[in-house]
Amino acid sequence: MKAVIIGTSGHIDLALGVRDRAHGVSFVGIAPGSPDEDARSFFVDQLEAALIPWYDDWRAMLDRERPDLAVIAPFFHLQSAVARECLQRGIHAFVEKPMATSLEDLARLRATHAAGRAKLCPMLPYRYHPEFQAAWLAVKEGLVGEPLVAAAQKSYKLGTRHRMYTRRATYGGTIPWVAIHAIDWLWWFTKGGLAEVVAAHTTAGNRGHGELESSGACFYRLANGGAASVSFDYFRPQAAPGHGDDRLRVAGERGVVEVMNGEAVLATHDAAPRRLEREEPRAIFLEFVRHVETGSPMRIEPEEAFAVCEVALKSREAADRRVPVKLR
Repeated sequence: MKAVIIGTSGHIDLALGVRDRAHGVSFVGIAPGSPDEDARSFFVDQLEAALIPWYDDWRAMLDRERPDLAVIAPFFHLQSAVARECLQRGIHAFVEKPMATSLEDLARLRATHAAGRAKLCPMLPYRYHPEFQAAWLAVKEGLVGEPLVAAAQKSYKLGTRHRMYTRRATYGGTIPWVAIHAIDWLWWFTKGGLAEVVAAHTTAGNRGHGELESSGACFYRLANGGAASVSFDYFRPQAAPGHGDDRLRVAGERGVVEVMNGEAVLATHDAAPRRLEREEPRAIFLEFVRHVETGSPMRIEPEEAFAVCEVALKSREAADRRVPVKLR
């Protein structure tokens, strides 16, 4: 299977970091997603020694190499258009999130995917993180009862971000970029039970990053009468270990499961808190390659991926307009 990279503005390490285990996959080219994206420096630092060819134009690369799969991570506002063209050419798309930065672009991408046979997977890897999978299995097995309240947290270090992040037009917003992971957890754990959202975000404290939202929160009404929330921020101290602080708490009438510091802990009325057994880590890119080759199921199917992106964009709308937005 021939693979190419279009853009280096997202988490292409999800693919490149496991390429030595991606047996049968050959990376045959890399190109920027647009002329103003500085992908060349990444190429020189990371890939030139690996003899992966450089292209100035990604369409020329597709014409010449005719790849089977594309790893897509240009500036965020371009992701849906690049992914659409790849799908139209019959190229499987491993695409950075958010897959689109507007509802209109998302609808176009969804229609293009539905009309073709090429497969699509977003870079939403947490369903393959062992601690989140362990917590999800506990909820699936009914160990906490009906999930009636959930709270998720995404906290990142800000550092100095590329100018692309400083404009909503190119960045898309912190809810679709950061909070979308936590939205995916809630969608996954509640079986798509998010019914309505109110939200708020602010650019205060963004240390000169223009229109980048530094923090905020989304509050969801669940279809079963429960409630869920997401908090997100770029306030994690630079001295803190690791780039992010991810947390999730899901509670029902039988107990509570919590994910924090890479562990999942279950507490019920019948037993003392215990760490849940975790599976061996899996790489979402390798799972996608296997899916393309054999048809094996993914933990996030395309329709779920589109739904999660839609919720993220509608949550951003709720924060922008300061009004509740229906999700179903």
